[in-house]
Amino acid sequence: METEAIVAIIVGVAVVLLVVLILVAKKSGAPKVQKVCGGCRRVMLPVWTKCLFCGWAPVARLEFILGPMANQTLNLSDEVTTIGSVAGNTVVLADPAVSRKHAGIRKVDGNYELADLGSTNGVYVNGHKVPKKTLDQGDIIRVGNTEAVFKRE
Repeated sequence: METEAIVAIIVGVAVVLLVVLILVAKKSGAPKVQKVCGGCRRVMLPVWTKCLFCGWAPVARLEFILGPMANQTLNLSDEVTTIGSVAGNTVVLADPAVSRKHAGIRKVDGNYELADLGSTNGVYVNGHKVPKKTLDQGDIIRVGNTEAVFKRE
C-alpha cells in the first residue's frame, strides 16, 4: 500500500509540474514580429536599414489626403524629395500658399527628415509648425493647403 501511495504522489506532482510548465511556456512564447525582406523574403535583423542578402530597402511614402493630390501616393525612393510650386520639384503643387521651393524630405541613416526650405507659410507636422523634423509613422504633413500622411513599410 505504501508503494502505491508513493507512486500516486509522484505521478500527481509530475502532472502538476507539467501543467505549470505548459502555462509558463504559453505566457512567454508570445509570437515575435519579424522584419522580412520585401525582395528575397528572408528574415532581417531589426537594425538593418536594407537587406544584406539582396539589397532591398523599405521605401517610405506620402499618402496625400487633402489638396490637389488627394488620393495619390508618392514613394520616397529618391535621396531627396522636394515640394514646391514650380517645375523642377519632385512634387509640384499649384497652390498660392506654397512657395517655389517650399520643403524637402531626405533620407538620413534610414530615417526621413522633413525640412522647411525657407518657405513663406511654413511646414506643419501634426498641426505644429516645424523648421525640421525626423518623420515618424503616421505623421501628417501640411504644406499650403495640401496634407499627406507619412508611412513606412
